[in-house]
Amino acid sequence: MKIILFTLLLVVSFSFSFAYSEIPDSLKEKTKQFSSSKNLTEKTVSQIISDMAIQKLIKNTKAVQQIYTLPTGGESDFIKISGRIDEFGKTSRVDLEITSPDRTTEHISSPLIETGRYSTLYPIDSKSQLGTYKIVIKFAGEIKSVSYFHLTNIELPESNFPLWLLKTFEWWSQEKISDDALLNSIQYLADLGLIVTSDEPPTPLQVIITGNELVRRGTTHTINVLVTDGYFPIEGAKVTLTIEDYGEDIIREFDGLTNPNGYFVFSWEIPKSFDDYETLLTFISVSGNGFSQTHLWKFQIYCLPGTVNCKIDGN
Repeated sequence: MKIILFTLLLVVSFSFSFAYSEIPDSLKEKTKQFSSSKNLTEKTVSQIISDMAIQKLIKNTKAVQQIYTLPTGGESDFIKISGRIDEFGKTSRVDLEITSPDRTTEHISSPLIETGRYSTLYPIDSKSQLGTYKIVIKFAGEIKSVSYFHLTNIELPESNFPLWLLKTFEWWSQEKISDDALLNSIQYLADLGLIVTSDEPPTPLQVIITGNELVRRGTTHTINVLVTDGYFPIEGAKVTLTIEDYGEDIIREFDGLTNPNGYFVFSWEIPKSFDDYETLLTFISVSGNGFSQTHLWKFQIYCLPGTVNCKIDGN
């Protein structure tokens, strides 16, 4: 089981206003710095495009649908649903009304943290309905937003980001092409549905989780959590880990702060009580820079055939 990481734009429409619009020198200078340090990547270009949207150089006029591929066989996945509403300083719950393609409705809820953000996971499997799902977000009985996602059985690529756009940004930073030429390039890609931007400031909290996904019982298991603002590590971010099984029984809880390099390292010895392959779920909550995020990390525990109390085939 895994959280789906890839998305593909299905429907998006942008309108651009080029008349008397100039891209701020600060964005061009940032592009120059990325280019000179060989850090002009899909990630950094996407950040610059988002900055353009925030400054109203790019206007997103319609909702976006995201497409996810159904898992195969007996596997299951999660779709992450998250967002922010203008309810700061409150701790309550957000109601999500999810309408499936056959128009049946399901209601779930998600905690709302003090920064106004919410996040939850919606499970899907190979038997989930194909088609478009509608998500209505409500708080205190009031509709806050409406969004959509689409389920398909077609395998999708991880990214449609064209490499030539990186070269276009490089030429723009070197003043080889005009602001209008760059914006027209972005418009072209938007019309094809290959890129999407948000006019909301990006969350200054990025979390990268690494670790072994297959661990033998009786050995030490380590999970590394890196917290940055997108550019630099964040020291002192609070990290909480809760390890559960599929029965939602809590096996271990741990919390701490990131070090000066932005890392929080969690290590524990896997108990020898596990007698077969078993998948555990780790819910990792991170708070820093005034924002919070929750991530899911899964791993499997196994025992060696022939060892005491091991039920793996071959014993």
